[in-house]
Amino acid sequence: MKDLEKYMLDHRDEFDSADPDPGHFDRFEQRLAAGTARATAGISRFTMLRIAALILLLITVTVFVFDFAGQAIRRLVVAGQATAELPAEIKEAIQYYDNQTNKQLGTLKELATAHPGSGIISASVLAEIKNLDASTDELRSMLAADPGNERILDAIVQNQQMKESVVKAMVGQLSQKN
Repeated sequence: MKDLEKYMLDHRDEFDSADPDPGHFDRFEQRLAAGTARATAGISRFTMLRIAALILLLITVTVFVFDFAGQAIRRLVVAGQATAELPAEIKEAIQYYDNQTNKQLGTLKELATAHPGSGIISASVLAEIKNLDASTDELRSMLAADPGNERILDAIVQNQQMKESVVKAMVGQLSQKN
């Protein structure tokens, strides 16, 4: 190694005399610029990958949101169709029995306030009415699946009659206790 150093120091003029080829610096600057462009393209690719991932995430979230919203809207439409598909005479019967039930409920509430122990009875009647309303809603959804089915229409009317008869029976029992 020392021999090499000694040789270089002794022949220093020979080493420093050669200039680079013409255009060497231009080619060197072009290569540096190309290297910088490659580095910029790498950053750009990474940024593009991040943007693509963000877009994919947004699309996924949007699909889920619209899917859940669509299901809720479909349920509302089906419930609306089930109500809209009832024949006029069935609607009138439902309205009649609802009016009769509401009148009887008013009487039941008056009797329940007059008798201290009848609050439990009125609560059970309200729970039974709630169950019958849920059953009617289920029948309406079945009617939406099979429009015009007479058995389902009859069952809806019978549920309304049962609501009225349950309340009427409780009013009768409380009236007899007086």
